Amino acid sequence: MSRNLFYLVLTSLIFNILAQNSCSTTCKEGCFMDSESQQCISCPAGCLNCSSLDTCNVCGSGYFLNSKNNCVACGVAGCAKCNKQGVCIQCQSGYFFSSSSSCVACGYNCKTCASETTCKTCKTSLYNSYYLSATGTCEFCPYGCQTCESTDYCTSCSSGYVLSNFQCLSCSKVDRDCVSCDKRLTRCFACGAGSYRVKNKCFKCSAGCDKCTDDSTCQKCSQGYFLNSNDGCSPCIPYCKTCTDSTTCSECDFDYVFDSNKGKCVSCDNSCVGNYF
Repeated sequence: MSRNLFYLVLTSLIFNILAQNSCSTTCKEGCFMDSESQQCISCPAGCLNCSSLDTCNVCGSGYFLNSKNNCVACGVAGCAKCNKQGVCIQCQSGYFFSSSSSCVACGYNCKTCASETTCKTCKTSLYNSYYLSATGTCEFCPYGCQTCESTDYCTSCSSGYVLSNFQCLSCSKVDRDCVSCDKRLTRCFACGAGSYRVKNKCFKCSAGCDKCTDDSTCQKCSQGYFLNSNDGCSPCIPYCKTCTDSTTCSECDFDYVFDSNKGKCVSCDNSCVGNYF
């Protein structure tokens, strides 16, 4: 490794460590950083981005900015953007732009609309999958199915399921903690976090362990735990995500920073109520 590359890598590592152990200098949407108090303070009502308590720069969905930089509601149900009350220029997701004064809901779980009664694309979700039916409605995919073309035709499966004849079969039928298996549901190839495999069976690791070779030897602890001298997992200090012992912390929870003098993760106290849209 060249000297320049070495210093570049070292600088990057130092920056990442400092970033993980410093309070955020940015506030969430609907809040701004007050220069005097160094605290996050809520923007005016309906505001998404501002620089003071009195003046809004960008309004949230369903509001427009008036001449005095205040946010005013569009007054049109389902409207995302408008330039004055009663005049909409863009509808929210799942609504069809019927006219400047009307946004019509085009269907449950619909993301974009082809017309007032039919969907063009479906929403995406961490918990559910949908497909666009021939009639323009968004329907649920079968349980365990990640993508599908109909209720009888899965094209990919979620973790813990195997695709067989366009159906998603649960690997839990081989073992409760099995996450990868064969299509005949006779062999388990991998177990979930906190478990290890012996042939076709999954057994629990020791408490607080995510990855192990057996119940006595942990290789990786869960978040908030560290690997102790007995190959087990012991808890970090409160509000700590990553640590190597019980007295220090290399990465605290969001909006917490490690105070070496106090020996604990302390709150940055930069929270504010913000606005909800």
